[in-house]
Amino acid sequence: MRYRKLIAFIIMLSLLIIPSEALASEEILPSGTKDSEIGKVIEDYIEANKDTTAAVSIAVFRGEETIYKTAYGYANIEDGLKADDETVYEWGSISKLLTWVSVMQLWEEGLIDLEADVKEYLPEGFFTKLKYDEPITMLNLMNHNAGFEDAIFQMCAEDESKIISLEEALKIMEPYQINKPGEICSYSNWSVALAGYIVERITGQPFYEYVQEHIFNPLEMKNTGLDPKYSNNFWVKSRLLENQGYTHELVPKKNGLFYLNIYPAGSAAGTLADIVKFAKALLPNSDGSKVLFQSQDTLREMLSPSLKYPDTEVDYINHGLWSHEYNVQALGHGGNTNMYSTYLLFDPVSSVGTVIMTNQGNECTYNYGIPPMIFGDIGAMAYEEGRSSISEIEGVYFSARGIRKGIGKMYTILSIEPYLDDGEGDLSASLFGLAKINARQIAPDTFIITHELDSMKFDRMARYSNNGIKKLSSSYGETLEADGDLWAIVIALILFIIAILWSIVLLLVSFIRFIIRKAKRSGKTHDSFKKYEIILCTGVLLLVVDIMLVANKMMSLVPRSSLIINVIAAIILALAPIGYTIQLYRGWPQLTSGKSQKTSYIITMCMGFAITLIVIVLEMYRL
Repeated sequence: MRYRKLIAFIIMLSLLIIPSEALASEEILPSGTKDSEIGKVIEDYIEANKDTTAAVSIAVFRGEETIYKTAYGYANIEDGLKADDETVYEWGSISKLLTWVSVMQLWEEGLIDLEADVKEYLPEGFFTKLKYDEPITMLNLMNHNAGFEDAIFQMCAEDESKIISLEEALKIMEPYQINKPGEICSYSNWSVALAGYIVERITGQPFYEYVQEHIFNPLEMKNTGLDPKYSNNFWVKSRLLENQGYTHELVPKKNGLFYLNIYPAGSAAGTLADIVKFAKALLPNSDGSKVLFQSQDTLREMLSPSLKYPDTEVDYINHGLWSHEYNVQALGHGGNTNMYSTYLLFDPVSSVGTVIMTNQGNECTYNYGIPPMIFGDIGAMAYEEGRSSISEIEGVYFSARGIRKGIGKMYTILSIEPYLDDGEGDLSASLFGLAKINARQIAPDTFIITHELDSMKFDRMARYSNNGIKKLSSSYGETLEADGDLWAIVIALILFIIAILWSIVLLLVSFIRFIIRKAKRSGKTHDSFKKYEIILCTGVLLLVVDIMLVANKMMSLVPRSSLIINVIAAIILALAPIGYTIQLYRGWPQLTSGKSQKTSYIITMCMGFAITLIVIVLEMYRL
C-alpha cells in the first residue's frame, strides 16, 4: 500500500511539472502524425520539391490553435519578392464557400427555402434555356445538379473597365439545361454565381457588400477582398499586382488580376491568416462559427450531407462542401485561377484542418500532396476486401462538366477517359499518349484514380453506379459513359483527321509536281478541275485553323459575340464541298485526266464532306 501511494504521488507530481503545452503537442493528427511533428514532415516535403515551387503558404490547425504555418518561396521570383505573412493569394473556387455560408445565414433567418423553386427569388422570365419542367432548388445549386452544361464564354473580363454586373453576366452566360435537376452532378460555376445573385435579390445589396458585412467584418478578415475590382480592399489589389504566377516548371504567366464576371464563383483573394480564420469558423462550436451563425444548428445543417453517392449512404456534397475520404471524412473545397491554386479542408469531428495556397495555376504537388500528411491516405476509410467485376464498368467515359450545345461542343471531347480492364482487376486509360490514368479498385465499385501527365501526378476517389446511366462519381463532378452524341463527335473527328491527312498529302504532292514542272519548264499537264481540288483541300485545313481559333477563344473566356466570324467561316467551309460536288458533276464529261486523277477527285469530294459533317456535329453554326 505504501508503494502504491508513492507511485500515485510521483504521477501527480509529474503532471504538475510537465507543461500543458507539452501534453497538447502529443495529440495525433488523423494521419497518425503527431501535431508536433507535422511541421518537419511538411518542410521536408517542400525541400524535396523546391525546384518546382514558386511560393507556397500552408497552415495546419486543430480547433482554434494553428499548430503549424509556413510561407516558402517567392511571390515574384524575378523581383525577389519573398512569400510571407502578407502575401496575398487568389482563393479561386474556395470563394464558393462564401456563397454557401451566405445562403445558410439567410436560411437561418427564414429568408430562403433551400427546397423551393429558385424562380421565386428571380425576376420573371429569368431562365430562357430550360429543358425540363422540374423545379430547380437552392439545394440543386449547392449540389451542382441543376442540370446545366458548363458555361465559360465571357466568364472573365479582359480588363477592369470591361467587368459587367453579376446580373448581366448571368444572362449573357446562361447555359443550356441538358439534364433533369437532381440527375447528374456536373460542376457549375454559373450555378454558384446564380446563388450569389439570389443573395443579392433577397438582401438588396451587392453580393460582395453582403459578404463584407456578414463574413469578413465579423471574422476580422481585414486582408481579404471579393469584389472583382477590389474596390472594398485596395491593399489586397496592390499586393496582387506585385505578384507573379507560374507554371509547374516555373515559367512566368501573365500577371495581373483575375477579372471574374460571375465573381461569387471564385473572385476572393487574401492572406493565409485570413482564410484560416474563415476555415476555423466552419468548425462546430468554434468562436468563428458563433459569429457567423446565430445557432450551431445552422452550421450542423450545413455540414450535414445534402447529396450522397449514388446507391450509398456516404456523403458526397454537404451543402456546397465536397466530401473527401482519407482516414477520416474531410470537408472542403479546392480552387484554381490562371495564376493561383488553393485548398481548404477540415475534419468536423477532430476539428483538424489545413489551408494550402500557391501562386501556380493547376498546382498538384502541394494541393494533393499535403492533405494525406494530415488526414491519412486517400480512400483509407472506404477500403474493403471485396471487389466488383470490371467487365461491367469498363467503357469510354466523359466528364459531365462540358458543353453539349453549340460551337463549344468540342470542349467535351477533351474530357474523354477510355477505361479498360488492365488484366489485374483494375482499370487503365491513356489519353492520346499524353496522360495516363489508372483506376485501382479498393472496395466494390470504389476506385482510387491516379492521373499522370508529365511530372504531375494526383489521385482522386471515384464510385461507380448504374441507375440507367453508367457513371463514376468523384469530388467536383461525375463522368458518364459515352452516349450517342459523344460517339458522333468521335466518329466525325476520326473522319476529319483522315481528311486532314489526305489534304496535306495531296497538297504536298501537287506542290512538288508544280516545282518539277517549273524546273523542267514543261507545259500544263492536268485538266482545269485540279484547281477546285486544291481549293477544297485547302478548305479542310482552314477548318482546322478555325477550330483552333475557337478553342483559343474558349480558353480565353471571351464573349460569345467574338465567335461570330468563326461561325460564318465554318458555314462557308461546310458549304464548299457541296459546290465542289456540283462542279464535279457538271464538268465530269469534259475531264481529260486519267482514271487515277478522277479517283482522286472523288476521294477529295468525300474528304470534303468531312468538313460538313464536323461542322454539323460540333454545331459550329450555332452560338
